[in-house]
This record gives sequence, structure tokens and C-alpha cells, in this order.
Amino acid sequence: MKALVYGGPGVKSWTDMPEPQIVRSTDAIVRIDTTTICGTDLHILKGDVPAVTPGASWVTKVSAPSSRWGSRWNPSSWASGC
Repeated sequence: MKALVYGGPGVKSWTDMPEPQIVRSTDAIVRIDTTTICGTDLHILKGDVPAVTPGASWVTKVSAPSSRWGSRWNPSSWASGC
């Protein structure tokens, strides 16, 4: 799979990443059909958010339902978006 990886202010790359695995019973794997960016993402890419360090990847909004989940995954405790 591909991920947008932050490499520092103004540096980003599409990077091959390993397929995700369910490790804990509360984990979920979500298939992404569509994603978007928000103002916070633009600040991260510019380098304005020091908590986001090079090597970080993220998703802002998920628009597809989960395709696999752990036995104790609770969708009511999960949120996405800005």
C-alpha cells in the first residue's frame, strides 16, 4: 500500500508501506476509497506542527467502512476527520 509520508517542512513522498495487520482485538483495518486534506494538514506539511516529525504518515478523513476488525473493535469510540 502507499502512504503520504512527511519528510520535513515542504518534503513529502508517496512511500510503499507494509500491509496493515490486526494486532489487538480493538484494531480495525479500513479500506480508503477517498481522502481529503484540511488546513491542519497544510500546516503540518509546511512544518508548523512540531509534534509531527519526519517519517509520520496520517489520514484526515475516512469515507469507506471498515473491511476487517478485531473482535472488540468499537466503532462508537472511533472518530476521523479534522
